[in-house]
Amino acid sequence: MNDSNSDSREDAPERALYPNELAPTSGNREADPNLPWLAALDLNEVDPGLAERLTSAPESETFAKEVLVGNRILAVIFEGGHWYAMDGICAHQGGPIAEGHVADGCVTCPWHGWQYELATGKQTINQQPLQSVFPIRQNGNVVEVQMTE
Repeated sequence: MNDSNSDSREDAPERALYPNELAPTSGNREADPNLPWLAALDLNEVDPGLAERLTSAPESETFAKEVLVGNRILAVIFEGGHWYAMDGICAHQGGPIAEGHVADGCVTCPWHGWQYELATGKQTINQQPLQSVFPIRQNGNVVEVQMTE
């Protein structure tokens, strides 16, 4: 073994961090009475009548949209009658989570197939919480989230 050789990881160039990697992480979907609710999207601006469809057939409707709240990209998802908000950038290689397939309480990143539980942000294979999740609610036609900036 030659001590003069450096570890290859030390020589590897550093990659730039994704915006969501710079933001505080959260694995808690419980609302905090000390935090304000921030508007994420207006359902009527996305699709007139969407709020009514989600209310009239919540178990059969699925919806996902990428939104910017403050300086954070979120995936806002409605599935199985429930709203979910999580990091919108995949922890694997930065894919657009909201463009992925949503089914059975999970979302699949469209780039490389990484799957995350909607309620926890856990990656489904290794069960590590890789995506931050946030409290979310529907207030009339507006979907709101709570998060620290």
